[in-house]
Amino acid sequence: MKNRNYNGLIKLTAAVLTASIALTACAAPGTEGINSSIAADIITSEGQETASDSPTAGQAADYLMQAAGKYGRASERSDVLAGFQEEEAVTWIQLLVLAGRAFGELPAPEGAAKLMASPSVNLSSVPEWAKAELQNLANGGILAPSDLGQAEQTEISAEQNTSVDTEKPATMKDLENLTSRFHARFGTSLNDDFYHTVNKELFDRLEIPEGEMFAGGASTVTANTNRQLHELILELTESGNEYPTGSSEQKIRDLYLSVLDTELRNREGIKPLEKYFSAVDNARDYSELNAAIALAVNELGNSGNGLFPMIAVADTEDSSRYIMQLLTMPANLSLEDYNNEDSEVLKEYRESIIRQLTVAGDSLQEAERLANAIIQMERELAGQTIDPEELGDLQRKPKRYTPECLDALMPQARPSELLTAIGLSPDVVMQAFDEKQFEAFAGWFTPENLELFKAYQKMALLTGFSGYLSEELAFEFYYGQAADSDAANSAVQMFLSEELGELYVERYFSSESKAGIEEMAGMMIDVFKDRIRRLDWMEVNTKQEALKKLDNITILIGYPDERQKTDVTIKSRLDGGSYFDNAAAVSAWQWKQMVERLKKPVDSRRFPLAAYTVNAAASRNTNTIIFPAGILQAPFYDPNASFEENLGAIGTTIAHEITHMFDDGGAQYDAAGNIRNWWSEHDNTYFKELCRKAEAYYDGYEALPGISVSGAETLSENIADIGGVACSLEVLSKMENPDYDAFFRSYAGQWARLGSYDDLAEMASSDFHAPNRLRCNRVLANFQEFMDTYHVKPGDGMYVAPEERIKIW
Repeated sequence: MKNRNYNGLIKLTAAVLTASIALTACAAPGTEGINSSIAADIITSEGQETASDSPTAGQAADYLMQAAGKYGRASERSDVLAGFQEEEAVTWIQLLVLAGRAFGELPAPEGAAKLMASPSVNLSSVPEWAKAELQNLANGGILAPSDLGQAEQTEISAEQNTSVDTEKPATMKDLENLTSRFHARFGTSLNDDFYHTVNKELFDRLEIPEGEMFAGGASTVTANTNRQLHELILELTESGNEYPTGSSEQKIRDLYLSVLDTELRNREGIKPLEKYFSAVDNARDYSELNAAIALAVNELGNSGNGLFPMIAVADTEDSSRYIMQLLTMPANLSLEDYNNEDSEVLKEYRESIIRQLTVAGDSLQEAERLANAIIQMERELAGQTIDPEELGDLQRKPKRYTPECLDALMPQARPSELLTAIGLSPDVVMQAFDEKQFEAFAGWFTPENLELFKAYQKMALLTGFSGYLSEELAFEFYYGQAADSDAANSAVQMFLSEELGELYVERYFSSESKAGIEEMAGMMIDVFKDRIRRLDWMEVNTKQEALKKLDNITILIGYPDERQKTDVTIKSRLDGGSYFDNAAAVSAWQWKQMVERLKKPVDSRRFPLAAYTVNAAASRNTNTIIFPAGILQAPFYDPNASFEENLGAIGTTIAHEITHMFDDGGAQYDAAGNIRNWWSEHDNTYFKELCRKAEAYYDGYEALPGISVSGAETLSENIADIGGVACSLEVLSKMENPDYDAFFRSYAGQWARLGSYDDLAEMASSDFHAPNRLRCNRVLANFQEFMDTYHVKPGDGMYVAPEERIKIW
């Protein structure tokens, strides 16, 4: 099958950095909130549901009617409650009916609202008494398939009679979420939905570029940055100038043109990999297979290692040194899919393995046999994993290995032979992400399984390097990427990031901007220190450790102080070069640089991101925060904008990254970047209670109909978001006549993200950040400054009672 890369053995992305990035009119005068006595009847002080928090029909009707009244959609109470008993606790489907009646006939969504509206819903099994109101909600983009226990409509025929639970009780959170759908749908009240109201005009004029999923905020900045980079590259390729061999300009030009040289790539086809396939095929034992892998690694880099790929990371027990993180991850599917022979995902996966192996030279019969063997091994390994909760515990000390240890663990494989051959020392320290699964994997290295591991190596070679081969192979095995200008731009960004970054900074990022951001970062550190000193729940000794950590933070702005350009010869076709040769040369050099880093202390000033990256990041293990030049442009930072506007965007981002050093994960690292408990028992217990409250504050709230957030899975980012705004507001409060409105609008603007419902839902399901609407609304609702600026009252959608707000740092 095409466009899907299953080979988990070459997943070389190290999740060492956490990232956060991500625009604005005035509250309508005279709008009234929901009667506070209604809210008081059904909301507890902790915002949790209890038996009494299941709203009655009368309470829900009053809540919904007053919300509708703010948008000129008043209904008669008797009409809304027709057929309901005033004091009866409502079910979820009854709540939907009440909402449909309260808001009346809804207009069909248009523009951005239409794009973000939920998919069509199957109403065939909805009770007749509810069908008209639910059809109204569906027509207005308010109803989601999940509201009726359905998957997306694309998976359900219109005639399919799906079961609808008519007895499911409604909760206060359901009532809040349902009402917030209307707030987002109309997007005209700052007091109800700040995010959608501020960004409404922008959403209505934005267009998602062809081939992209999102527009607005970081997505628009990234698209603009890619255009700028492309223009820089085209200037070099079309100038007609002769550039000195080895210069940045020559390397960029020749690498770019080699990607576009489809005639040469198509003519060579699979040929560039044939010698590596041959070395694998000819291996008669594991020692010879090790030699074949070493040949690939030394000439092609880390992706040439199909059995033991690895990456250098700072040691969490001693952050002054690097260790090797083994990335072998043989289970590519879920255990459920492996165990279901009828699973379409499993069938697709099996066919993809067969296709890879036949392209790599195996017969169809042999490829089918090996595919079955690979799936059998992965099926067994999928059940051999450490419990996820234990795996996520930073205090857990992963097992360490040396080459000698690995030889004892898997004597048939003789891994020390491979490690020595690819440049690692006999005392190199390694660790596996999941040692239980890794050691189960080690048990498969038997003479009988030699052919299985030879197949794994060939699959790694094909999936790792197919993007540099013919158009057909690149499209089939490299995420559907064609050999076009986008692929050529990506190649230059990936392989020559220092060279291209230098040109980008010269053109688009000034030294004045760098100095301005550094000054703001210093303000944030000072404010965070003051906030630590004032904490009434933290003991003196714990405060001293926290302050020491702040003193030790390294802040990297814009670009590296010292550039390490790619010490590789990039050849044009006239000089005998090709895209494959150039990519392989850079990858091999990068591997050797990684091996060299193992011999040196960790350098916290090493800039781990390309200068044009539209992102910011925090490395807890090195106590470093990074802000590349790419993110230091509007709407995040604009040298022509007011201080308040910049503070609301890049200022909150800077403080967000600082707060990451003290979130639920970052708080487990000390000032040196080592995992160590520097907390008193009292402070640690109290901090964990605050984290649990923050989980509950987010858990179950919606970004769009049916798209809700897990408070536990997004906890770290949520703590950092709230801390970022808290610090920035304190800086703002020290100004004379600060413009809070500009600050809050700027904060909302940076999070603007326009996308289809399906794409936004997919992102919400896989992202460890909360959806952008919640990163705006749920954060701002914590601060009295926001409430005062917009006169937010109890019953407004943005209102959160003081005792329910989150304040950790």
